[in-house]
Amino acid sequence: MASAVKEKQAAAVAATSGTQGSYLQEVQREMRKVSWPKRSELINNTILTLVASGLLALLIFGMDRIISAILQLVYGA
Repeated sequence: MASAVKEKQAAAVAATSGTQGSYLQEVQREMRKVSWPKRSELINNTILTLVASGLLALLIFGMDRIISAILQLVYGA
């Protein structure tokens, strides 16, 4: 079993070692295997990311203001 894995790894290394042309061919083959999101999925995920980032920024801002107010009370500045 271990020898079969080593043989596959050696074959993969041999297949990928070569010139830039073979590298670009490998990249092209791998890019065909990629599962690209649909436009609607991409838009929904982008909106979700922006909203989550905005909420996190507001949370950090609020915590900063609260900590600043507490420190002003403690130090009397």
